[in-house]
Amino acid sequence: MKTSSRSRGPHRRAAAWLLATCLALAGTAATAQVREPDNFLATTLLFSSAPRLNDVATRHFSPTLSAGFKVSEHGQLRLDWGLPYTSLGAGGSREWSHVGPSNLLVGLHHVSTAVNDSLFLRVGAAVALPIALRDDSLREEAPVLAEGANYAAATAVRGLADPWLWALDTTSVVLPLAAGVDLPGFQLRADVAVGMLVPVSRASEDTHFVAQASAEASLGLGLLEPGVRTQAVSPRLTEATWDGNDSQLSLEPFVRARLGAASLRAGVRVDLGRPEDGPRPDTHRMWAFSVGALLGL
Repeated sequence: MKTSSRSRGPHRRAAAWLLATCLALAGTAATAQVREPDNFLATTLLFSSAPRLNDVATRHFSPTLSAGFKVSEHGQLRLDWGLPYTSLGAGGSREWSHVGPSNLLVGLHHVSTAVNDSLFLRVGAAVALPIALRDDSLREEAPVLAEGANYAAATAVRGLADPWLWALDTTSVVLPLAAGVDLPGFQLRADVAVGMLVPVSRASEDTHFVAQASAEASLGLGLLEPGVRTQAVSPRLTEATWDGNDSQLSLEPFVRARLGAASLRAGVRVDLGRPEDGPRPDTHRMWAFSVGALLGL
């Protein structure tokens, strides 16, 4: 009998831990929101290794920083900035690399919610301040090519999205819109943005427009929220497109974990080709692995 009592002890403790874990996961699921908090800090680390950019092996790494601050009952100030790094293998022992800042996107958004915050709509206007400027001191051909490839790769690994951050010698006006719904155990979100890219130097292209849209769905399984995000970007962006692609459709499966006021997210984005062509296999499709963290303030 003593042996039986001792054997039941660990099982009871395991059952108690399991029950506590289930309650914690249920509580986390109840507080999950598809939108960002009114005040937050976030960072994303993105990595990609491509077979070629103009027949040159390319590796890219770019951390980005984002922040949101509530400025009124429905107003929010948002900031986005990145630091792209790209290395190009030119064959043999030769390797070129470049690192530089992105443009700074400053936006003011109106955020409204309904049905106990289960629905949200955010609409705003933003300006990309021209921080990513060509370095006139780079006179050799290789460094100049590496600089251009760095910012081209930063756009390419994101499925040609957010070019206003990565376009050299350019300021932009961006009109973003986001909407989402939180259902029991299920979240939906859609983002749309239109941007006008305006050159600030003679070396840049003429003014042109960019439109992009994305939709994501995720399951609220407590602590973990697996999901998928699809994105389309059009039309032609900058002269330094990735292998001539001027529009792109991409897919990103991801998983998100919520820990109180913080959340972690990891995903792999893969190009599917031009939206008008539909998915097709290609050895030169871009992919990117990203890991991000968000902290509500």
